[in-house]
Amino acid sequence: MMAFIQGTVLHQGLGYLLVECGGIGYKITLPETVAYSIQQQVTFFLHEVLRDNERELFGFASIAQLELFWKLIAVSGVGPRSGQKIVFSDQTDHIKAKIMAGDVVSLTHVPGIGKKTAQKIILELKGALAEEPMASSADLDAVEALIGLGYSRRDAQAALLELDDLDTESRIRAALKRLSHS
Repeated sequence: MMAFIQGTVLHQGLGYLLVECGGIGYKITLPETVAYSIQQQVTFFLHEVLRDNERELFGFASIAQLELFWKLIAVSGVGPRSGQKIVFSDQTDHIKAKIMAGDVVSLTHVPGIGKKTAQKIILELKGALAEEPMASSADLDAVEALIGLGYSRRDAQAALLELDDLDTESRIRAALKRLSHS
């Protein structure tokens, strides 16, 4: 199984790139809007899909994107193309926050994702995403403070996900504002 590629872009097509690595050309599937914005040298984390008569490589810019993709395609009704479109629709943390917040409307803005599929994604992934470890001790302190104020761990983590470059106290204040408006 292929998991990583680093090479030179030979051709940019509609929804794919041809990447040369070690004298061999690989077709890497990407959303149409992303394929045209890629530079000459690329690094992708890959998910390989094997079908009866076809082999396809789906590319991702980071491990975080790839791991979110794996969670999405585990949901019944979400295929690799749809999962990849969701992953590239926004920053990974923002997508997770939307799922944890139950934001069906944001997910339905992704081409090919209807209301029922969005609801299924939220239902199946909300708990799994809430159980993921937080990134830093400042995040843990902020989550524990919000739990101490009576909020659930899932709500606290969702409120903190999109807050960047703030100290712990500022993150707690901003999260409280978000939580009070929801």
